[in-house]
Amino acid sequence: GTRKNQFVLGASVDAGRARYTQDSQPADFDAGRGAIPTGDFESETDAKTRTRNLGLYVMDTLALDERWSLTASGRYNRARIGIRDQSGANPDLDGDHEFRRFNPALGLTFNPTPALTAYASYNEGMRAPTAAELTCADPAAPCKLPNSFLADPPLKKVVAHTIELGARGRDGDTRWSAAVYRTELTDDIQFVSSGNAINAGYFRNVGKTRRQGLELTGSSKWGPVGATLRYSLIDASFRSGFIEHSPANSSADANGDIVIAPGDRIPSVPRQSLRVRLDIEPTEALSFGANVVANSRSGIRGDENNRDVNGAVGGYTVVNLDARWRLTKHVELFGRVDNVFNREYANFAVLGRNAFPNATKSFDPANATAEPFYGLGAPRGAWVGVRVEWE
Repeated sequence: GTRKNQFVLGASVDAGRARYTQDSQPADFDAGRGAIPTGDFESETDAKTRTRNLGLYVMDTLALDERWSLTASGRYNRARIGIRDQSGANPDLDGDHEFRRFNPALGLTFNPTPALTAYASYNEGMRAPTAAELTCADPAAPCKLPNSFLADPPLKKVVAHTIELGARGRDGDTRWSAAVYRTELTDDIQFVSSGNAINAGYFRNVGKTRRQGLELTGSSKWGPVGATLRYSLIDASFRSGFIEHSPANSSADANGDIVIAPGDRIPSVPRQSLRVRLDIEPTEALSFGANVVANSRSGIRGDENNRDVNGAVGGYTVVNLDARWRLTKHVELFGRVDNVFNREYANFAVLGRNAFPNATKSFDPANATAEPFYGLGAPRGAWVGVRVEWE
């Protein structure tokens, strides 16, 4: 008998241009930590970048029977990145980079009922380095991300291999989905801190990395009340060993180097995260909402070997509230309160050296101390406004 079949063939082209300029001025700190200029502004960087991405893709979906379907696809990607110095002072910055790859994918879907779907898939993908990564890849000349363009060694493209198993379903106003996955990245690109300044470092291919985990979502409604839940469990780890210069790490050797071993966790990736949304709509014109955001602890950049004495960035939970009142068809009053309980938390940290280590907080680089620098979350904030719509 005949079988349903869908065939798709297509192409995509993305192109862009950017101009980047940077000036700098030398300065010293005074006793009050103010910056006192000691010279004039001078041009540091003046460069243009051009990107062109071509994609050719084909996909075929074959219905094996009423419940099973098989999808096979492939995509050919070609990415070109050109960089040109505009100042005349950095001709080594000029360069053209090209990355190519054919990425296959295969998927199997099972639909025993209209309300239930199960699937299994395998796919590959390619990511080309960006212009900022390509021009900030020299360990001997760390960049202050992302504001330096230097003539650096080339980087390899990142290739992803992903396996995923999952299911999704619905029952009236209730919807749910669950998935487990594993993604192996080859020649992954990481920003490696130099340790001499909290925002200085360089990009490099660090070999293989892995991200695997579980994702659960669910939503339902009970009259005027609705709820949505999203949970994620992710294990992100290095799968190749390498040596990194991180002198602010307490486990660094005499040269300021640390050894990253297969299995060490990738910093800045919380192992668990939870999002809960609750909505109440007593009338069509009035609604109230609450949003809970929770993340578990995450590693500190510069502690890729997971051995620094400062440990990790602590987990946190933040509650946000919002409301909406539609006064007329075109006028709406809204309000929002973020971080209702004014929770003090950080969602990022990097190891560096504190050049203000004394009680007076005066500039003293000779006695700088190694410690984490935290990216603090926003304190409580409230907003009220009016939204007007025109047809």
